[in-house]
Amino acid sequence: MKNNIEKLDFSTILAGSVHDMKNSLAMLLGSLADISSECTDGNCSIKKELSRIRHEGQRVNRDLIQLLTLYKIDHSQCYLNIEEVNVYDYLEEIILEYKYLLNEREIDISLQCDATLSGFFDAELVSGVLKTIINNAYQYAHDKIRVSAESINGFIQLSIADNGKGYPPHMLYERSSPKTTSNFGTGSTGLGLYFSSQVAELHKNKQKCGYVQITNATHSSSGLKGGCFSIFLP
Repeated sequence: MKNNIEKLDFSTILAGSVHDMKNSLAMLLGSLADISSECTDGNCSIKKELSRIRHEGQRVNRDLIQLLTLYKIDHSQCYLNIEEVNVYDYLEEIILEYKYLLNEREIDISLQCDATLSGFFDAELVSGVLKTIINNAYQYAHDKIRVSAESINGFIQLSIADNGKGYPPHMLYERSSPKTTSNFGTGSTGLGLYFSSQVAELHKNKQKCGYVQITNATHSSSGLKGGCFSIFLP
């Protein structure tokens, strides 16, 4: 008997599976948030453990979202939703999402941005980039993270710096010319940084194209002795 089932490309099967996993994980994270809300007593013995589990669950969820987005980019199915964004309010909202988690580790997170600064970009995609980098900073920072933004040379520069040990040498990247390409190698942060570079490059305005920059304290103006990630959006 002839098999009439259409053979699917493996990447399509993988994308569908990732989508299902993401939905299931979202339900689990929702239930975990409900449980955490009940654990408000200062004597709650599992409060820190719940925070750590939520953090790891959110990290996996972001990885799945990144994989789906990269699949869409590779198949020309990713369309930008460019809108005007008040950068200060936008960054403040992202920071608030991490307050509870950072407080558990006694990490101070600050914001340095002109309250009137605005930009035009895909808020959801860029938010995924910034949350990924804050997640990395959460793991490697000693006790400080600084989020900053400014307008420079026709770009909105969004930066996240920490006072940890900094990025390993193979991940450092400064764009020296429009033809320079980034190579993040492999490792725990490789996917996130590759995703970030792809999101940046999707943003174009006239002759300008978005890009990322990854430096350590000796090259950073953040004032913190650690890693500094920046995304430049035209």
